[in-house]
Amino acid sequence: MPRLSFGLWLVLLLGCGESAREVYAQGMKAEGEAERGPCKLVFDQQIGQNVISGDQIQTCLKGQEEALALYDRASALGLKDLDFERSREQARERAKRLQGMLTTLRELEQPEYPGGKVP
Repeated sequence: MPRLSFGLWLVLLLGCGESAREVYAQGMKAEGEAERGPCKLVFDQQIGQNVISGDQIQTCLKGQEEALALYDRASALGLKDLDFERSREQARERAKRLQGMLTTLRELEQPEYPGGKVP
């Protein structure tokens, strides 16, 4: 009898870890929250255009990178299906585009001559 209870306890303990699908779902949730939050464009009535700041892009990129880390963890746990691989690749492409946007926008935000003085 003690062997059975120890075996049952061991099975329950080992079975309590996160599954690859749960980690994938967490990644999708993190990515969705970033898309609905900091990645969302804001319409400026005065100029009649959507606007986004460098800080918004940076926060959006951080959320995308968190989702990528979760996708990588799901992959390490053994998840290999086609939908997962497609989502993971799309997330990598988004992060790369966001990094490019952030770099460009940060360059535009900095004045060419510090202090506004031309040498």
